[in-house]
Amino acid sequence: MSRLAHRDDPAMSESVRERVSRFARRRSMERSDFQHLFRRPVRRRTVIVGIGTAALGGLLAACRGGGATPTPTTAPATPTPAAATPTPAAATPTPAAAATPTVVVTPAAAAEPIRIGLIHGYTGVFAALAENLTRGIQLAFESIDNTVAGRKVTFVQEDDASNPEQGLTKTKQLVERDKVHLIIGYIHSGVALACRDYIHQSGVPTIIDNAGAQAITRDPQRRSPYIFRVSFANGQYEWPMGQYAFEQLGYKRLAFMAPDYAAGHEKAEPVKAAFQKAGGEIAGEVYPPLDTSDFAPFLQRIQQAQPDAVWAFFAGADAVRFVTQYQDFGLKDQIPLIGVGDLVDEAYLDQQGDAALDVVTSLHYSPYIDSPENKAFVDAFKKKYGRVPNQFAYQGYLAALVAAKALEAVQGKVEDTQAFLKALKGVQFTGPAGPFRFHPETQNVVITVYFRKVQRLPDGTLGNVVLGKRENVDDLSF
Repeated sequence: MSRLAHRDDPAMSESVRERVSRFARRRSMERSDFQHLFRRPVRRRTVIVGIGTAALGGLLAACRGGGATPTPTTAPATPTPAAATPTPAAATPTPAAAATPTVVVTPAAAAEPIRIGLIHGYTGVFAALAENLTRGIQLAFESIDNTVAGRKVTFVQEDDASNPEQGLTKTKQLVERDKVHLIIGYIHSGVALACRDYIHQSGVPTIIDNAGAQAITRDPQRRSPYIFRVSFANGQYEWPMGQYAFEQLGYKRLAFMAPDYAAGHEKAEPVKAAFQKAGGEIAGEVYPPLDTSDFAPFLQRIQQAQPDAVWAFFAGADAVRFVTQYQDFGLKDQIPLIGVGDLVDEAYLDQQGDAALDVVTSLHYSPYIDSPENKAFVDAFKKKYGRVPNQFAYQGYLAALVAAKALEAVQGKVEDTQAFLKALKGVQFTGPAGPFRFHPETQNVVITVYFRKVQRLPDGTLGNVVLGKRENVDDLSF
């Protein structure tokens, strides 16, 4: 591996010093520039209802049931605890175990609404992700009039603020106070891991719609029969890019950039391994702190490494700053940029502009997948929200589809936990991104990985156009 120069290296040229100095003056591009994108007010503990969406009828036809649009019922609100320093639960992991005995369903129980708890970071760094996840969930259930097998579906929404301690508190409230039958949520892996043992012990079926911590499904001691994941495990949609970069894009030397925290390393390591296995060489690695505002010194080190291309993972405001600064620093025309789909998410392509053009990424979704199921989803989402869905809207939508199909399979008798878990495990259908199924051992989704390239579309906007795909990628494949 080559030695990467630091910006204080005496060998650095005067022109480079001027360039770095110029970037230091670009501090105006601070987090405040992106507040409108990545921070959203939370509507705490709301019940989501809506009108049916005819365009999605084909996708959820099997999930439809009789009955009218549900009448909102709001549970009493409780004060939100002050956010503390994230402290994951210290309980010893409970090995996966058999589900608790089946609950006998009475006619009275069957007549009650099905209560689903939604828990995401509606405030804080992942607020925009939470908004899109919830939009996807809402859209899917609205398309079946918020009714499954004759039972109304209501939602209790909680904000975990991307804080493990608060997430555990809110999860307990959903289970013990609100008596939810199902939980959908968890963006932050630290929150999901902190809640894992409580979910397992309480026996409430849970669908994770984002958090990618590998241990949740890959570690036999951390798996739980109550936990399913419809999004990804960190590295699952990343590692195929290592082979693709070497064999299809022709790169022999890659440099890697990712934020210096657990997810950054979990996403980079499988790509490095796949690239090296294919015959590639690692030119260098740079891991800036999370929430970096000025990437100039780190980009200088990448430039010194002289790779054929740079693979990068950044998300949210970091992704906007990184991609735009990559161009401003002059690297876009020198060293091609590839990476993870989060880098050029649809939600902020308009902020990145031409800096995002030609960036090649891997992801489990693109709004430009050519299929009738995806067209129906995209058209309905655009009609309701005025823009194409991104990966997070897709993940929320997928979580809702899975929940609805499992509920239909048990005729709405969600109180029969064993039967409902069995139904979840067996859900299979064709969704917006292709065939859906869970891995029988891990209960993590088996995905199709799409290789995408940012291109200018006929209407003048930017989009992640599909170049190719790799099917049947599970979370034990790397």
